[in-house]
Amino acid sequence: MKEKCLNNGELQKRFPEIFLLENEYWQVVLSSCGGQILKAVTSLSPEDVIFLGEKAAWSSERSIRGGVPVCWPWFGASPVPGRPIQGFARTARWEMSACEKDFLRMKLPVSAVPAEFVDFPFELVTEVKVTEHLEIALVMKNTADVPVRISCALHTYFAVSDCEKVSVTGLEQTPYTVKGGAVQFGENTPLKIKGEVCRLYYPQRETVEILDPRWGRKVIVSKENSSSTLVWNPGSERCRQITDLNDDEYRRFLCVECNRAGEDEMELAPGDEYRIIQKIKVEALPTPE
Repeated sequence: MKEKCLNNGELQKRFPEIFLLENEYWQVVLSSCGGQILKAVTSLSPEDVIFLGEKAAWSSERSIRGGVPVCWPWFGASPVPGRPIQGFARTARWEMSACEKDFLRMKLPVSAVPAEFVDFPFELVTEVKVTEHLEIALVMKNTADVPVRISCALHTYFAVSDCEKVSVTGLEQTPYTVKGGAVQFGENTPLKIKGEVCRLYYPQRETVEILDPRWGRKVIVSKENSSSTLVWNPGSERCRQITDLNDDEYRRFLCVECNRAGEDEMELAPGDEYRIIQKIKVEALPTPE
């Protein structure tokens, strides 16, 4: 994939520790900052598959705007006032525990998280591998002696030509809520993005496809052990309020997330381990006759 090589030197200037996975289909850059994917490209499309914002940066107080942030052990607002939104995993420094050409594992040490944010001992790992698919797994284990409630997400930013020119299949007639509001039902037709969208679909286990005619491709997103999917884009007005996005960058991505959130929140018994998986594949759209 030499012709698709990412500018890793530029990424190294922005993020202190990065890793590269590569095979004949994929080239993926990851960072120990947040334990997440930063960018991904594929030999099957000339355009990026995973979006990373031009202003994206990492600190212990701010997550990376783009890539695949890990939201854990809570999704959305913290159940305890004063704690960070979307959990502590995405702003912590992870450690690499295994790395091969096409597989990488990172773990989050409990010691890397401020003690005031941690209510129970845990083990948390991300595993990323490349085959024809890009596969991302979030593996969690409750090492406490009492049950714990968990909500989480792989908050994937998919690169698109223009969010208002793509359509999303696989969500038709599926119930959803907007920021905890009343249950609504998805359209009978593929989802089109107009303005801000923040929909948590539940129950939703089916494969979702992002159809992008301008780029002549579809991004196929499947998952395992997740019954909720969030679709998010800030739209023009909200984007102007987000300091680490340029005013027009909302057009360049669409988040389709693999979640356990809302009614899909789960309880882990003592010693329980659970794994959610998101798989990504890119195919060409058929050429119109």
